[in-house]
Amino acid sequence: MEVKKAVCHFCKGRCRVLAYTENGRLVKTEWDESFPIAPAVKNCVRRMKGALEFQYHPDRLSFPKKRKGEKGEGKWETISWEQAFDEIADRLQNLRDRFGAETLALTNGTGRNFLFESVRFMNLFGSPNHCGQGFICWGPNASVSEAMCGWSLRYKSVPKQSSEKAKFPTKCYFIVGSDPAQSMQRLYNELLGAKKEGTRIIVVDPRKTRTVELADEWLQIRPETDVALLLAMINVIIEEDLYDYDFVHNWTHGFDKLYERAREYSPERASELTWIPAYKIREVARLCATIKPIHMMHGMGVEHQQNSIEAIQARFSLSAITGNIGIEGGETLPGPSPLVPQSEITCDDLLPEEQKRKQLGSDRWKLEAAIGHDARQESLRRFWGQKCGSYRGAGEAHQPTVFNAMATGQPYPVRACFTVQSNPMVTAGNTRLVYEALRSLDLYVVMDYWMTPSADIADYVLPIACWMERPFLHDEFGIDCVIWAGEQALPATIPGEYSRKTDWEVLRDIGTQLGQDWPWKNLEQVFDYRLSPLGMTHKEFIAQGGYRFPEKIPSYKDMGGFGTPTGKLELYSTVFEKLGIDPLPSYKESFENPISRPDLAKEYPFMLITGGRFMPLFHSEFRQIESLRRLHPQPLAQVNQKTANELGIADGDWIWVETPRGRIRMKCQCTDTIHPQIIHTEHGWWFPELPGEEPSLHGVWESNCNVLTETAPEACNKKSGGWPLRTALCKVYKCEGD
Repeated sequence: MEVKKAVCHFCKGRCRVLAYTENGRLVKTEWDESFPIAPAVKNCVRRMKGALEFQYHPDRLSFPKKRKGEKGEGKWETISWEQAFDEIADRLQNLRDRFGAETLALTNGTGRNFLFESVRFMNLFGSPNHCGQGFICWGPNASVSEAMCGWSLRYKSVPKQSSEKAKFPTKCYFIVGSDPAQSMQRLYNELLGAKKEGTRIIVVDPRKTRTVELADEWLQIRPETDVALLLAMINVIIEEDLYDYDFVHNWTHGFDKLYERAREYSPERASELTWIPAYKIREVARLCATIKPIHMMHGMGVEHQQNSIEAIQARFSLSAITGNIGIEGGETLPGPSPLVPQSEITCDDLLPEEQKRKQLGSDRWKLEAAIGHDARQESLRRFWGQKCGSYRGAGEAHQPTVFNAMATGQPYPVRACFTVQSNPMVTAGNTRLVYEALRSLDLYVVMDYWMTPSADIADYVLPIACWMERPFLHDEFGIDCVIWAGEQALPATIPGEYSRKTDWEVLRDIGTQLGQDWPWKNLEQVFDYRLSPLGMTHKEFIAQGGYRFPEKIPSYKDMGGFGTPTGKLELYSTVFEKLGIDPLPSYKESFENPISRPDLAKEYPFMLITGGRFMPLFHSEFRQIESLRRLHPQPLAQVNQKTANELGIADGDWIWVETPRGRIRMKCQCTDTIHPQIIHTEHGWWFPELPGEEPSLHGVWESNCNVLTETAPEACNKKSGGWPLRTALCKVYKCEGD
């Protein structure tokens, strides 16, 4: 029996595991206890036990498929890889000749692949329309952090071997819109340990989650008003002279302008907006100013808001004025990875300027587009000597605008799309638009592990190797100096049984037929090249342990400042100013709530939030893994018990949740942990057990919360274009007769 050190990619935790194999087949998996970062064992063990079921599931895609009948008819034929590559490359070339390279779009998901292969392919093809969840998932954090702080802020996990000396340097955690118990298991385990040692925990969340149950202070906020709360806290800290004088006056830019803006948000005004008592806002503000170090963090509950960018600006400003940036136990700026930069692999500089200007959505939303990326990189290159990794490559297209171009042909035709390990029919906002867009394409290619609602309407479906079938190397997309690696544990091809390829191999082979330059044949060769500055190959790196931690992360004092245009942490962002964006945070009512739309609230009286994570499932994954699905078999909507009683709904009833966009069915979970005016629906739901052909498409219309969401321009964040998943108006009522 062989034992391989692989890296699990069933979520973003990327824990190292030992894969026991015999004659090329998986026998079992267990956590690699020798790895210096502790795994998320307590919360994630069920997922890990599902690895064997995942690998040999009868529904796993095994060979390339080509559509035989009409789109959505569910008729497929198995073809060879050679035929798939030849036909796809030929059809792409014809479409490029007719419409230009920008006619191709590519959608990614939450990083199941390494992403640089997708960006490289698109840059070499000549299309700027690479898109995905970046506008609503970590992209807002990265773009605001790069602009304000001159790099992407990180929280440094303490390796196990140093845990006796400094296990929990953080004295307080301030968590906004995140439930690590369900979404960041390693951090949740850290919170459990820190709590035992007396570390304080403050959580801002509309729902009483498992993480809230740990908290010393819970601020139950009205959805999408986080920026008003944070600005009021900044106001209190400055008014009461509690800010870190040395850091503010020596290392920040624009403090007076921030203060002027924050003065507009008294605790009393913020209380009216947020539902949090004014005295509690003052109390928590004073706490954040007098305990040090504090690790402040936000999650998708912030990034999914219409006010996302503004809330993140305010969150970073709060961390800065309290002196919690660049210190152990707070937030750090780790600087570039020692590996060959990701931007060299992605060929960012080879995309012509005239093509960048065609990037969809960049005329209206510059921050996360190529133009915003380039504006941030000028000072970053000067300070750090290279670009920030920016895991989405050189800025990405605005996904709803891309789908709209597919559906309408405006501002120009987008006639082809690659979907790489993602499921936009379930995970992208406004499912109806996504459906119309993808179904209208002349060429739609899906690369995945399974047939999904997105794959159901594709022209070609290509089977992709999972984490057990490919090697691994991670440096947080180039923005972190922590590195770890894993081996390929299983063959990607067993003749006669299955033939899968990594996304690198798929895109390389198609790209090569289109005349692109791909000097590395597989990921192992890519990793050897990226590790070359350390003087070792990927196999050698694994042999010496498969990880690297810096002895010390340099502080802003060591570096002489920050990688921003002013050389200081910019509370007033000159990068934003250059892009024509408000350099300071401010509050705006969301496009659809009882205050902004009282007319609509008469019919839809409740505020809807979607997307809270839940174990053991992850986003839209694992619905077909029986051992996991039976632990959470049905989609749940949380309704306050008092509200449910008034509506004649009992716990366990099936209910309709309806917005002006549509309605879905979910099972009611009556609870006292949510405000009576708020309804929460789980995300990611589709049903592999239902038919794949139209009209079912594996049940994509049944319980998919994105049927309810909106991505129209007026609903998107005015600075970035991020679309809201946490605020809409809805009504709920009991399903009758079915």
